[in-house]
Amino acid sequence: MWLPEHTVANVRGYPFGILTEWGVSAEFQTYLIVTLIPVVSAAVITIFENRYFLVFGHNSKWRRFRVLLSIFNYLYAATWCLPSFMIIPEQNMARKVALEMLGPNVSDYIRHFPIFMMSLEITYLTLPCLLIVLTFATEVILFVAIIKKGMTELAKTARFSKNTLKMQKNFLKAVYIQVSMYMTSIQLPLAYFFVSIFFKIYNQSANNFCFVVFSLNGLSSTILMLWVHTPYRDFCYKLLRIEKWRKKIGQANSQDNVVSVAPTAAPK
Repeated sequence: MWLPEHTVANVRGYPFGILTEWGVSAEFQTYLIVTLIPVVSAAVITIFENRYFLVFGHNSKWRRFRVLLSIFNYLYAATWCLPSFMIIPEQNMARKVALEMLGPNVSDYIRHFPIFMMSLEITYLTLPCLLIVLTFATEVILFVAIIKKGMTELAKTARFSKNTLKMQKNFLKAVYIQVSMYMTSIQLPLAYFFVSIFFKIYNQSANNFCFVVFSLNGLSSTILMLWVHTPYRDFCYKLLRIEKWRKKIGQANSQDNVVSVAPTAAPK
């Protein structure tokens, strides 16, 4: 577990989970944390790219470049923060400078907690972060626009049946809902961090709330995926044997229903 402490113009935290007990360094644990979100973003892009390739690009030149795009995205996600890790400050000095920047009103537990300082010069972290956010956001917007335009054009042709087009649109709606959850639980807290850094706002309660939203992303995304994707939901029903229970309830309800029959005249 990694306890984050985002403060004015610096980023710090303290790992105190099982990885620390196993001797994993704070630097490596911090690296895993700051690369996790970009890797998830790269996976989201892969979902949209795969949908575009299957529906529109499997017979085009795009099939030659799609692997290169995926390699670039995942390498970029894994290396974007390296400038900050190349200049990690000396910890005792960095902690003293950070406490002076916070002033006398900082909480006592923050003063006495053994915290790992990732950066004092926030530019080395925010600038690469801004670049990767813009890059990945541009890719997502491009794929969404291309897919939407392609679906509109397909609807005017006879290439796919109406049922196939309906299934494709339903799948895309489900993906849009999932991406919206990701944007809400990940990108909005990040946007707050950027604003608080540049305007030198320190509110530990707001910081804690943002990290709680971060931590709930996995649970909320899983629940949302089971809700919007019928195959996953049906598999879970089958795995948990809920489907049998639902069928029994349905049979019981059908037996309790009263069927009325209207009399008709006998044929002559």
